Amino acid sequence: MRTAAAALTAGMVALATTACGAGGSSSGGHTSTAAATATQTATVTTVPSSAAVTSTASGPGSGSPSAPTTGAQYLSEAEPLSTSYGVETGPVAVNGRNYARSVSLRTDRSSIPTNEAEYNLERSWQTFHATIGVRDDSPTDAVLTFEVLVDGRSAARAVLRLGQSQDLNLGVSDALRLKIAVTYTATADTPTYCYGAWGDARLET
Repeated sequence: MRTAAAALTAGMVALATTACGAGGSSSGGHTSTAAATATQTATVTTVPSSAAVTSTASGPGSGSPSAPTTGAQYLSEAEPLSTSYGVETGPVAVNGRNYARSVSLRTDRSSIPTNEAEYNLERSWQTFHATIGVRDDSPTDAVLTFEVLVDGRSAARAVLRLGQSQDLNLGVSDALRLKIAVTYTATADTPTYCYGAWGDARLET
């Protein structure tokens, strides 16, 4: 009888010890828990702070970028200091892609060979971003020259025809003035205006 009772007591102690090790609490305060950790993966694209465009580009457009970081100013929401023949602001299509906040400069061979717009940077911005190209509603044979001048010096230049686009990422640190210009470049005159578009053109800190 004593042997059977001792065996029964030992079995109960073993059972209690197993229960504590599986996640319960022992009298000593030790606790065993299981934790699940979720890992999030983010893709980050690094863009150079300065790039000069000097060659003709081709291929599909990059599309409208996501909303810029805090400390950004779209040119479509800024008043230019001066402009040759005015600017148009709002959504544009360039190379089959849509850009919601953009600036367009109208040109033609005879009356508006070059159209420029100048903006005051107040030495407050670090970079200028835009996707440039002939607006998709321009004539089929439209060819335009795009140029960016920072404090009077040429920072980027590209010759583009309908169906081409180019991304610009320019450093403008400590600059006072930014001028964008579009020049009619096609050898033949077109019956309607050509539009040089600056897709989602913006300044960022």
